[in-house]
Amino acid sequence: MSAIDDYRAALERLKAGKPTIVPKGSDINKDTVALEAGRKRGAIKKSREEFEGLIIEIEKASAHSPVSTQEAKINRLKARLDAIKQELKAAKKERNVALNKLVATVHQNFQLQQKIKQLGGDKISVSETIKLGRER
Repeated sequence: MSAIDDYRAALERLKAGKPTIVPKGSDINKDTVALEAGRKRGAIKKSREEFEGLIIEIEKASAHSPVSTQEAKINRLKARLDAIKQELKAAKKERNVALNKLVATVHQNFQLQQKIKQLGGDKISVSETIKLGRER
């Protein structure tokens, strides 16, 4: 399958509203066709003669596209919102892990303070307390 065939197949998927790489509802233009074909943005250039027919097909499809630019914007914003929700979920998990570590540290600190009191910690200096902590 040639590169032009890949681009045409990508264009057909976009026209059908069933892209596999770019988000559904994306505008039909040279960049989205290139991305959907697995190429880089800007790969389809007017300066290359082999793309003349393809560019005409893309322009026709863009003009007759049932997806309005407003719908495309909404779809892009929905995709961005989903990504942000995933980031938030990951951040909440990290926060919970950090809070659990903090609670464990506070509990351990409390236990050590109780141990110091049992050993007569009221009369022990700070440097002796540090030595006790190192011994444990």
